[in-house]
Amino acid sequence: MGSSVIISCVADGFPIPSLQWKQLIGSSGEYRELSYGTEIDILHTVIGNNINNTLMIQTVTREHEGSFLCEVSNGIGSGLSALVKIKVHVGPSVTVCKQLVTIRKGESVTMRCEATGDHPLNISWRSKANTIDDSLKSQFRIQNAQMVNGLSSDLTILQTSILDKGDYTCIASNVYGHDLAVIKLLVHEVPNTPLNLHVTNLESRSVTLSWSSWTRSPESNLSHEIIENSQPISKYILQYKKAEDGWTDYRNQNRLPGDRTTTQLQLLKPAQAYHVRLYSENDIGISAPSDVLFIVTDSEVPSAPPTNVMVDSLGPQQLLITWRAPLHDTWNGEILGYTIKYQKQGFLTGFKNYAKINSLRPDGFYDFRLSGLDKYTQYEITVSAYNIKGDGPPSNVVLGHTLEDAPSASPQSVSCIALAAQNIQVSWQPPLKESCNGIIQGYKIFYEPISLEREFTARETKITSALTTVLHSLQPFTNYTVQVLAFTRAGEGTLSNSVSCITEEAVPDAPERIKSVVSSESSVLISWMPPRRPNGFITKYNVYIRVLENGKELKILKEVLPSQKLYYEVQGVIKKETYEAWVTASTKVGQGPSTPVIKCIANNVVAAAIVSFSQILRVSWKIDIKLPCIFVGSPKAAVEWNVVNNRSKNNNRMEISQDNSLSLRNIQRAHEGNYSCTVKNIFGSDQIIYQLFVQVPPSSPIVSINSIEKNSISVQWKVDDIGGSFIKGFTLKYKRESGLWEELSLDARLNSVVIENLQCGTPYQITVSSYNRIGTSPSSEIQTIKTKGKNPIAPHNDILIHLNTTSISLDLSSWEDGGCPISHYSIEFKQNEPSNKWIIVSNKVESHARYVIGDLEAATAYKLRVTAYNNAGSTKEELNFTTLNASKLYKEKALVKTIFTDSQLIAVIVTSIFGTFLALAGAMICFKNYSRDTTSDDVKITDSTKVETNIQSCDQLYGTLSKSYRKNIPKSAFKHNIIPEYKKGINPYATFNLPENENGPEKTSQSGMEKILKIKPTSYLANSFMYTTEMKLGTSLTNVSNMATRLENIHLGGEYNHINIEKKNNISTKLSKSDSEEYDSLNSDSEHSDKLPVKNIIFTPENDPVDNATRTKYSTENTFVNLQHKENIQRDVFTNRYTK
Repeated sequence: MGSSVIISCVADGFPIPSLQWKQLIGSSGEYRELSYGTEIDILHTVIGNNINNTLMIQTVTREHEGSFLCEVSNGIGSGLSALVKIKVHVGPSVTVCKQLVTIRKGESVTMRCEATGDHPLNISWRSKANTIDDSLKSQFRIQNAQMVNGLSSDLTILQTSILDKGDYTCIASNVYGHDLAVIKLLVHEVPNTPLNLHVTNLESRSVTLSWSSWTRSPESNLSHEIIENSQPISKYILQYKKAEDGWTDYRNQNRLPGDRTTTQLQLLKPAQAYHVRLYSENDIGISAPSDVLFIVTDSEVPSAPPTNVMVDSLGPQQLLITWRAPLHDTWNGEILGYTIKYQKQGFLTGFKNYAKINSLRPDGFYDFRLSGLDKYTQYEITVSAYNIKGDGPPSNVVLGHTLEDAPSASPQSVSCIALAAQNIQVSWQPPLKESCNGIIQGYKIFYEPISLEREFTARETKITSALTTVLHSLQPFTNYTVQVLAFTRAGEGTLSNSVSCITEEAVPDAPERIKSVVSSESSVLISWMPPRRPNGFITKYNVYIRVLENGKELKILKEVLPSQKLYYEVQGVIKKETYEAWVTASTKVGQGPSTPVIKCIANNVVAAAIVSFSQILRVSWKIDIKLPCIFVGSPKAAVEWNVVNNRSKNNNRMEISQDNSLSLRNIQRAHEGNYSCTVKNIFGSDQIIYQLFVQVPPSSPIVSINSIEKNSISVQWKVDDIGGSFIKGFTLKYKRESGLWEELSLDARLNSVVIENLQCGTPYQITVSSYNRIGTSPSSEIQTIKTKGKNPIAPHNDILIHLNTTSISLDLSSWEDGGCPISHYSIEFKQNEPSNKWIIVSNKVESHARYVIGDLEAATAYKLRVTAYNNAGSTKEELNFTTLNASKLYKEKALVKTIFTDSQLIAVIVTSIFGTFLALAGAMICFKNYSRDTTSDDVKITDSTKVETNIQSCDQLYGTLSKSYRKNIPKSAFKHNIIPEYKKGINPYATFNLPENENGPEKTSQSGMEKILKIKPTSYLANSFMYTTEMKLGTSLTNVSNMATRLENIHLGGEYNHINIEKKNNISTKLSKSDSEEYDSLNSDSEHSDKLPVKNIIFTPENDPVDNATRTKYSTENTFVNLQHKENIQRDVFTNRYTK
């Protein structure tokens, strides 16, 4: 099966026989014919009959088994046939129901596989490269069973263990091949306790947690060998609560998928202390809880939006926004400014346009003008306040609508078509919706005929609200230009480009002039000029001769002449008869009116006379023209051509042909003048004059600049010489110095224009050319003009940089834009040493508000390089700054707080007076009851006063609270700045010890001592906090809620110690548990006691039944090393313990 088969069938005879292959259909005895390339529907296999009369099966399947018949016939006799039977042998094929099987540890499991193929079949099982023999291993059972077309095999493991996990291979074989399938077995057990629960990201209302999914192998002899748990965890149970609450409320419980090692707690409260613990669960059961994690959420952005937000329209592109500051209680920090976001109504992509307002007003009332908006557009606008943490919630969306303006684009698809000799239909489409700038009230159609003789013709106007109209009372066979504009209530928009239409032809006017001259005693020559308005193409002239005798009409003669013939000789004129003549012109439409009737009188005297007419000729340059001078006279007249008022001082050569016509070749402006033809004989003389005007392209325009603005340039021009032909229009080209030319086509009536939408502070090149019907003038001299605007102007250092200990805040809005909006900034910094390289923070900071650079070292000199970019260029500013010293900043903040918070100052004074009184009373009591020997140099213990100490700097208060206190920590552990459990360094999260009943049964101290480490924030910085610590006696664990929210920068000996972020990432967070540690169950209620001893900070209680002599044996040891070794205290952990 799967191979190909080729069966030949050869026959011979005369005539040559034809061959046909057939296939037996089932057991019916019927055959079906097979043709070349036939695809068998059921088999989806092509069976082909090639030129050698062979049957070819490309891929044999079990369905091909059967009989095939080869029949041959040549029409003589009954024909021949041959039957071929195909037997298909099948190799084994193994299938399994489940490729992955899971089972609890200790239970039995059966894995089944099935094999199909030709018998005999054999099935075997393998695991871990070994063949499984149930006779040798009692925990295995193998049972095979025959099936209709194969064999099945069941492998049973009676009691599973962790060692049984892995891949189990079922192998089937017969004489035709072998096949296999793999089943993966997973053995589950109760999971171990999750380890290393820690914080990876902390925010004001959420925290991201991670933990380790690795455990020890329970069956490994190597106690420290870590392997992946072979029993997959089905889910994790994460519980969290406020620090002051008990574990009785399980509403705050999340169930997470077992493949997760990270999650995010949401809907937390800002600046709130929480306890978090984690369980793991699989099909077997639930693990013990992890160590409790102590978390304090971050502070937050403003929690309320500005109030009384209103919008007023100021113009087509301006809106005025007014608002009031949020309630002070919702600021959550100092308000630095406001963010205005706006977008067109209906956009679903979210607000992308915004403006930052950094100026603050004491009255809390603000207004801002939004400019550059789209005309007649509805905008959605929100306003939000922001502080150092970012933007607060936006206000409710308010709507503002810019005012109407004239349309900024012309109607589209303007077209026209001639309906008749005096009617044109004009059609168009409205401007684009975004260009209407209001509600279109109607359209104006401007139309005028194109005249070669007048500079400007009377332009007519028609107003309509439809999208098509018909223009009436037009001139026949005249080229009209049509332009359309749309208008709103605010004004008229721009004109569309001109379209031209020629009205239909009509009958022509009468020929312009007509005269007759005597050409002989019996003939008269009639001549005329073409009609001034031919109203079409002249097809012919009709000459009418009326013969009168004694005033009585005898007959009318008609002669039809071609359109180029402008004279006609009437012959056979008799003196006693009177002759009258007139002429009409015809177009394809018909015959026009006639000329005035003239008399044709014969005469014996033939005086010199000119048949041609005087004319004013306006011709294009660089062509050849011929001035005819057809005359009569007997005797023959003398002809003389003269030139008067010629432009050229040189005499131009004139060519006079045999018919006395004057020829001028390749005429130029120098040929302009009056050309006269004079004829004379003895009976008279005659003269005609040609006034010749040569039309050339206009001269180059003279360009001047009227005004320059940030985004526009006003250009004016004039043309000294229009070239003898009226200006048809102007072309203005402009470009940036490195850009491509852009063109504006301008109307001939204009002599100035404002180029808009230019880039601010950018040089532009401008040139203008004019054109008439002859051609285009040379371009004017290129004018280079720079729009108004300068490079950005850097602010003073004190305004730009706001210093902190480990970060700086850049007020980018303090840059002046120089008249051109700043597009983006580039920010770099380095330590102030020549060998250091610049560190690129960002090459494209598009924000114009505050930008924070963190991860700096305290009290360190840096160089900062900020480059601002706008269209006019860029400005680079290099600044030197030094991050603040922690102790100095603490003193400054404390001073500011004292000066500027009067209510707090009064409270401090009152508290100080009351505290002094209590201190005096306490000192007296202490003097009576305690020996001076019980106090040490580092820690002073009294019964009613609190002992103040400075704790080393820790990163943040991510505290992992251990449930048992490790006694007898060797003193050497504190000499190397590490805790014995942490081999790579201090845990980045502060570690405290909880009493046993945090996660276990309630236990009380025999001495009844109550003590707690209390941490208070004393001052807030931009991204760090300062704390002092108090150790109190007689305080219950319920006061844990009074713990501080951060330990990031703790005041130590008047200085700050900062841990770089890079150092944080290298700190190990691995914890270990005490062997005697007890865990509460998942649903235990263990917090009922108000007195919970904390073992890691121990003082001699006042009620301890020990005499003074014994009390002197107590030694208080503070691992806060002497200030003389300040360089070794950054990572020390202190504890106080006593021994008797």
